Amino acid sequence: MAAIRKIERSQPLWVTGWFVIDVVVALAPPLYWSFDGNNTPIYGVPAAVLYFVAVSTCIAASIVAAYAADARNGEIG
Repeated sequence: MAAIRKIERSQPLWVTGWFVIDVVVALAPPLYWSFDGNNTPIYGVPAAVLYFVAVSTCIAASIVAAYAADARNGEIG
């Protein structure tokens, strides 16, 4: 049984969960926005644009958090 080895978690569970939320939010935007003929602006910007800016900010923050978690565990240089 030498081929079986222990699988180590490289990321904390909360980082993995955050990445899963990022995937769901990024790949399944509110579909009613795409079918809605009413483009209601928020602060003069279409809601869809603000949605994608918020999603990209959340994804970038999760990458920074994963980096910080790895640095705290001593896995980065």
